[in-house]
Amino acid sequence: MNEQEIVDRLISTAGESGIQSDPNAIVNFYVALKSKPMAILTGPMSRGKVALVESLMRVLTGGDPIQCQKMDGHAWWAGESGNVGFCTDAQTRFNTTKILCLVEEALQPENARRVFMACLTRISPAELNGFFSEVAFQIQHERLMRLPYAHLTEPLPYPPNLFLIGTMDTAAFDWSNVDLLSGATIIDWRATPVNESQPCPEATSVLGDSEDVFLESCIRNKKAACLKLHRVLGRHSQFLQPLFHIKDALAEYGVRISRLAMEQVIIYLANAWTREGYGLFDSEAKCNLAISLDWAMAQIVLRHAEVQLRDSAALRQRLQISLDGQFAHSKTFLEGLI
Repeated sequence: MNEQEIVDRLISTAGESGIQSDPNAIVNFYVALKSKPMAILTGPMSRGKVALVESLMRVLTGGDPIQCQKMDGHAWWAGESGNVGFCTDAQTRFNTTKILCLVEEALQPENARRVFMACLTRISPAELNGFFSEVAFQIQHERLMRLPYAHLTEPLPYPPNLFLIGTMDTAAFDWSNVDLLSGATIIDWRATPVNESQPCPEATSVLGDSEDVFLESCIRNKKAACLKLHRVLGRHSQFLQPLFHIKDALAEYGVRISRLAMEQVIIYLANAWTREGYGLFDSEAKCNLAISLDWAMAQIVLRHAEVQLRDSAALRQRLQISLDGQFAHSKTFLEGLI
């Protein structure tokens, strides 16, 4: 069993869940989670965001409820309760308790090769800040000290086998900040509308040692990413030039992309290949690089420069020229800022 089989199973399982999407968008979600421990799926309602997360849970763990927890991200249900504040606090405390339990389980030595996932559905800006931006900031310092309504007496390391995913129903996501982007990938999910009231498919049988293969394939540091890219790209490394053209175009307008953002691009690109050097988007190295580079520029480089891009039509036009009609997702990101 290899990683390509895991991705193929994820695409087929998502299809069985009613998701009609470009397979590359599903692969991007998978690669994003290999690259960072958190992801936010944004987009209109009823587009299969939760179904996509559930599909990955089933493929990697069989949907084991001990390892995978799905919970209401925000107490939208409390609107007619007569005490919205109390219900919202209760939901937040419940979510915090669930996540802390997953942290404790994921940290157990015997669980080191098992995948744990928490999915907070339909979050609001409050959860985006408390469960994602603040956690991402703490991960930068390699410790977890607090979650909403919980302040730990001793710091805990953030488990590398724990993945925190949020879904957010919004037509336009504009809550990005440096802390959030350091640990989470913002994924604009635009699949065909699906019937989310339909029952979930039966639990998927796990493919052999899929959890172990997935965790072993995750690259989270620049050195390992550079070594892998050098090994798998070889003579194709010149195709990284569009990335530097975009960086230079931003610099012309005084926008500097941080070293962290550039490292995140390299890490994402490295995760777009299996350990054996097989492209997850495309078996041909040049095509796989072009596709993964497009996603990386849209979700990392342009996302880090979002504020400046929104404020400058001239800069957006300059970048469109640099893209030269290529890189569809980067182009779509820019058009969404108008």
